Amino acid sequence: MLFRSAHLATTLPYRDRPASVVAAAKDRLLDGIACGIAAHDCDTAEVGRTLASAAACAEVAGRLLGSKKLVAADAAGFVNTCMIRNLDLNDIIQGGHPSDCLGALLAVAPQMGASGERLITAMVVVYEIIIRLQRAARIREKGWDQGYALGVGVAAGLANLMNLNLAQTCQAIAITSVGNAPMRNTRAGQLSMWKGAATAYAVRNAVFGAQLAAGGMTGPEAPFTGRHGLADLITGPFELTPFGTTAADFFIPTVYIKYWPVAYSLQSVIWAGIELRKQVAHYQLASVVVHTYEFSWNESGNEPAKWDPQTRETADHSIPYVLARTLLHGLIDHRAFVPESYLDPSIRPLMRRIEVCVDDEIEREVQRGTIHVRVNAKDHAGKSYEINIVNPPGHDQNPFTADDLAAKFTRLCAPKLGKRRVKNALQLWQNIEGATSLTPALDALVVKAPRGKGAGTGR
Repeated sequence: MLFRSAHLATTLPYRDRPASVVAAAKDRLLDGIACGIAAHDCDTAEVGRTLASAAACAEVAGRLLGSKKLVAADAAGFVNTCMIRNLDLNDIIQGGHPSDCLGALLAVAPQMGASGERLITAMVVVYEIIIRLQRAARIREKGWDQGYALGVGVAAGLANLMNLNLAQTCQAIAITSVGNAPMRNTRAGQLSMWKGAATAYAVRNAVFGAQLAAGGMTGPEAPFTGRHGLADLITGPFELTPFGTTAADFFIPTVYIKYWPVAYSLQSVIWAGIELRKQVAHYQLASVVVHTYEFSWNESGNEPAKWDPQTRETADHSIPYVLARTLLHGLIDHRAFVPESYLDPSIRPLMRRIEVCVDDEIEREVQRGTIHVRVNAKDHAGKSYEINIVNPPGHDQNPFTADDLAAKFTRLCAPKLGKRRVKNALQLWQNIEGATSLTPALDALVVKAPRGKGAGTGR
């Protein structure tokens, strides 16, 4: 696996990518950037900025998203990824959020003098490795967090971006893989700020690992298959799906894009709540049962904390809270995740009427790639209601249109950039594959510091 991943990273030219793969990468790039700009001032990024010092030299500097400021590249990767992850609105596969990689790529690419084509190529490298590793090794199911596959993919993508040779790329991947095995405890119980920063930490480690390899550091020779390696300690033997060159050989077009700022399994729950709300008022409901698949139940409907969210991170992973909030208000937006909303005692009685259970047939559908949620409800008069949501908007079988993506980008970025500037930024990033330099497109995303804020904030 080490050699095959490194070979992909060092031999994947832009010109050989199918048009559908380039389009899929551009869509997810636009989506990830929008999520990051919208969350520019989030708490996790602010903490990261306070620790982001100047780089030792220009070669190891990175750019902060939403700013022209350069800091140490690993710190920039951390801050950028915190922003991209904060709203829980960026793309997703079963097992993680591939666009978290953009925190690193957008930090390093402008310093490399990269073109839009090079950025897209590096992004494809990351996605294809992450998805294959998650599917084959099933790290999440064994209690380890998504940052492992992300770190491996980012190290390979950075090697591509930095033009490292095959030997250096092997070292970057090896160093990152053995030093970056995060635990799934990040996403258990009452969730903390770390839920939105854990992958940023993995990205930071991958940036440093790639820099070490570029500087001559060597890593273990067999991090995946050797004694005490990944397969030996964690996963057991596994084999990656082969890399290829035809459109059918790439997984990036299958990555889901989110409509709502919650865990992906809750996208269907919100759409179901919207439909149920059209048929019956929330105060008329006596009981609501959400039938879902095992992972969704385990992550978002299996712990007492999900019926009493005390943090924003728990609230956006709580089926009872998200469904109750939708039944009350008809949508989910940023207002759902301020303390006065998720701590509101008046919503608890409605949440207590909501039950979540695993449906075996829905579980089998999910294993075949279909996302299905069924909601059964009864009102106080005994009347029954049933809502089925299959493959919500953003699923690869129900993809966003170009207009959908543009609307999401505009909605998320306009509060930070203003209507005129967001239109210009959208146009630049929609055509990024033709850019010889990324600087104009990144400059278009600079968030102006609020009046009264000092220049030292990194914004």
